[in-house]
Amino acid sequence: MSRDPVQKPAANLSDTRKNRLGSAILRGILSVFGPAAACFLVKFIALVYALTDKQAEQRALPYLKHRFPGDSGFRMKRHVWRLFTAQGEALIMALALANGQAKVRERNPEVFAPIRNAPGGLVFLCSHFGAWQAAMHCVNAGGREVAFVAKPDRNADVDKSRAFSGGEAAPMHIIDTAGAFGGLLEAFEVLDAGGAVGLMGDRCLEADSVPVQFFGGTARFPVAAFFLAAKAHAPVVPFFLTRGTTYRELQIEFGTVVRPQRPVRGASGAKYQEDVQAYAADLERMATEHPYDCFLFENVWEDRA
Repeated sequence: MSRDPVQKPAANLSDTRKNRLGSAILRGILSVFGPAAACFLVKFIALVYALTDKQAEQRALPYLKHRFPGDSGFRMKRHVWRLFTAQGEALIMALALANGQAKVRERNPEVFAPIRNAPGGLVFLCSHFGAWQAAMHCVNAGGREVAFVAKPDRNADVDKSRAFSGGEAAPMHIIDTAGAFGGLLEAFEVLDAGGAVGLMGDRCLEADSVPVQFFGGTARFPVAAFFLAAKAHAPVVPFFLTRGTTYRELQIEFGTVVRPQRPVRGASGAKYQEDVQAYAADLERMATEHPYDCFLFENVWEDRA
């Protein structure tokens, strides 16, 4: 794959946002009163962050400015607050799943049903969207071994490896991106054995990316998932986890399933641009429907607005 000169992603904000007392209080409220009460409290906590955490606000603004062009001042500050609120609620919902206080249903199961029980491996394309920490634990991979390529979380409150795992979902293990070729070698072994591998589709861990249209501008998204799927003859299944009609339910919505063509020697990442664009269109559609569930705290746009 080609190496495009893109900006190196900044460190995860979640690594430095640690409040043990606040987390303990929220967990206690969740355990006693349920997710609705805990999410109500999150609104006030998020307001404090929206008013005082300038670093987090600056990381949120590129997405919000593209999602809400023309808004500024008080309107933009309100968007920041609602985004931070939704992020806190997503963490609460992930914990609610772990506690058995919420359930998951598939909103459009007909998209994934023909693939679920088909032989061979498959690649799940995840996004920093909704209760994404629990996403890979919630999807029913048809009895496959499930692995997730990710940088291990230093903040235990958002640790993906501690999130919900149960029901029809298979146990999951984390493939560290510090491994060979960013963990892709181990991921290929899982796929080759017929397992399922999850990768993030909206964050460039390395420089392998292609330009696509996203919310009125040219953005860059990684091609690693599509390259890996092509090598393993596996389909790519994007999916998004959102809250249902109540605080007791999350729903999975599947995006456009693609089957990337096998790469030829010397081919660049641009070979998968059409596939990445299909994913970007799904992400834009979901962010249009659920604007505060898109936690894209990274400027992926080439205009660096």
